[in-house]
Amino acid sequence: MVDKHFYYKIGIILKNLNVYCRCRYISLPIIGVILSLYCFSLLPDVHAEQNVQRAVTQSRRTAVVTAVERASPAVVNISAIKTVQEYSLFDEIYFFGVPPSLRERSLRETGSGVIISKEGHILTNHHVIEQAEKIRVTIADGREFDADILGYDFLSDLALLKVDKKEDLPKIEWGNSDNLLIGEWALAIGNPFGLSVGNAQPTVTIGIVSATQRSLTVDNRFYEALIQTDASVNPGNSGGALVNVHGQLIGINTVIRSTSGGSQGVGFAIPANKARKVLERIIEHGCVVPPYLGVEIQSVTQEMAEKLFGKEASQTSTFSRGVLVSELERRSPIGDAGIKRGDIISTISGHRIKDANDFKAVIRLLPLNQPIKCKYIRRGKMRETTLNLNVLEWEYAPRRWGMTLTQPDKNKARRYKHRGVVISDIDRDSGLSGTLKKGDVIYRIDDIYIPTLEVFKIVDEKIRAPMRIRLFFERNGEERTILVTFDRNNRGR
Repeated sequence: MVDKHFYYKIGIILKNLNVYCRCRYISLPIIGVILSLYCFSLLPDVHAEQNVQRAVTQSRRTAVVTAVERASPAVVNISAIKTVQEYSLFDEIYFFGVPPSLRERSLRETGSGVIISKEGHILTNHHVIEQAEKIRVTIADGREFDADILGYDFLSDLALLKVDKKEDLPKIEWGNSDNLLIGEWALAIGNPFGLSVGNAQPTVTIGIVSATQRSLTVDNRFYEALIQTDASVNPGNSGGALVNVHGQLIGINTVIRSTSGGSQGVGFAIPANKARKVLERIIEHGCVVPPYLGVEIQSVTQEMAEKLFGKEASQTSTFSRGVLVSELERRSPIGDAGIKRGDIISTISGHRIKDANDFKAVIRLLPLNQPIKCKYIRRGKMRETTLNLNVLEWEYAPRRWGMTLTQPDKNKARRYKHRGVVISDIDRDSGLSGTLKKGDVIYRIDDIYIPTLEVFKIVDEKIRAPMRIRLFFERNGEERTILVTFDRNNRGR
């Protein structure tokens, strides 16, 4: 192709030649020869300029640009409206001994999300929409939708939303987070600092995969196997996409580590493969219900390892990590696999167990009715067995409470105003039998909400007698609260 500047030059030449030839009586064939020679002299310069422009254009359209074009339409802005209660400065002064009243105000939290289906399913972080009363989603082309919460998992910090729409939405393509290479490109796409509010285009930053298998504990959540990246991740990026150079989802941006509150090149994302497992549970049950194990474990400390294996052996990673089986129920899956009280579980399904938190995080997402390889240590020798999990833990009987709690499935959970655990049975001699009843839903202890049995067990482990807690429960749609005291006999009343 020859650009318009070339034809402009030829036009000027033709005009000048016409005037010149009329004056000099030069024939038309001679004019054609002169013009042809001149045109051929110009063509190399024209083609060289076009080649340069083409090369510049191609250099701009990199793999990164293509990845952004593929992924960014599926990344959304999320605005979560919640009501908070607070005192004003003047309310801190009591007049005539009358306590101040709480004032309510609306608070908007902004974050990000990723569209994972054309039907409008959106994946985000639980902490982005936690206790939200209204959720508004804006997609990259400017369209806005109200969103409902289909379910969430507090411990993995993931939530599934659904928008009501009539047309298909752009969805992201899943990548494989199990085969990431340290040093490969990673792009963070999201809504830092609410910049896309009023402007639907998400923000893109680029870095590399700095590390994998990172573990952190933040706000009572234990995050395991996180992807670390140096792509700039800031407040508001939570729930957004971490993608590879193919524009495929490899992680959900979740946590930052910073001394200033902003990006310092250390961001963390939940691996996409783990997120898919959590989503499957949420879609099926409304939450994550872990498999029944019938075992109590504790982390192996350095002191414990020295007593069990000797000082020299305890210095190696083989014996200094894992979990000790401290209690084992009869006919439990762990016991059926040949593991006994006092054994140390070191590896499950190829995952090296570091401590109790790591053990629980791995076990809760294991599949049912499939052989699972397990390595354990007995009397200093490594052994291997196969674990088979076949039942989910829908019920739990906390020893100190004198009651049995049940995790409601997603259909039963819709009957209640709050997500919580249902009292399915209560002992007559329980100190709480006069106050709590069968069918009550426990949804909060002090300032911690209790959406699942897993969270209840974590909170229960932190209660040390003598201690008093405030228990919030729902009965026939009515919210109630009581004080529960655990005496020196460790019984609630």
